[in-house]
Amino acid sequence: MIAIRSLPMAGVGIAVMLAAIPLAASPRPNQEAAVANPTPEDLQQGKATFESTCSTCHGLDGGGAMGPNIQGIPFSLGTDATTNVIKNGMSGGMPAFGGQLSATQIQHVVQYLLTLKHQDAYKVTGDPAQGKEVYASSGCASCHMVDGQGGDSAPDLSNVGTLRDPGYLHTTILYPGSNLPQQHLFLETGGKLDDLFVHLVTKDGRALDGTRVAEDSFRIVIEDAKGDFQSFDKAGLRELKEEPGKSLMPSYKGKLSDAQVNDLVAYLASLKEAQPQ
Repeated sequence: MIAIRSLPMAGVGIAVMLAAIPLAASPRPNQEAAVANPTPEDLQQGKATFESTCSTCHGLDGGGAMGPNIQGIPFSLGTDATTNVIKNGMSGGMPAFGGQLSATQIQHVVQYLLTLKHQDAYKVTGDPAQGKEVYASSGCASCHMVDGQGGDSAPDLSNVGTLRDPGYLHTTILYPGSNLPQQHLFLETGGKLDDLFVHLVTKDGRALDGTRVAEDSFRIVIEDAKGDFQSFDKAGLRELKEEPGKSLMPSYKGKLSDAQVNDLVAYLASLKEAQPQ
């Protein structure tokens, strides 16, 4: 159900500019009309560029990962300053993308960022005892394990309340695959998204879907829906496609009531490693 691999410490990025630039309530009036009035096609292109270029550090929803939360950042910095940071980068962590992205692509990313409003922190209001019943009745234990009980085809949730905040848990229950953790930055991985859904086709035509467990320049290991691990030489693949936003975990949106979701979040948030006396 919920990915719980450890997250690295958030790096510096666009949000660092907050310390040096006065806040603004809305984009500045001298900004080009095209930035303030994007077409649906502009926003779709900006979303695609953001997901492929920016989400590894800032998360698929801009909520932060290895880099900081940048939801609503153009409203704080202004779109000119945000455009400048994307184009020229910042010393100490934020790379420059002016050589990779065209001016139009950067404009589309800024337009898309304007749609990512800052999200208030999720407050736990449910009943953990009721949530434990929801956990049992919803089949979560068929894949996940808690304190040694349950399945092993998905991450162990015994300590998920320590590793993940309630907002993350709530989002993942409703929209699995939308906010994945990142691997630590190693040369071999480049900080790829952990548990990312991938589709691959071997050269002999065999198609498989699963979540990425490990990957380097030559091989990829995935876990399929049965919990089996399979390793492939990339040279033997006809197609390898990353599909952000997809997950082997089913969405519980519409399957559980709001009260049941809140209770389930409360239960999962209560699963924390016992502290030494």
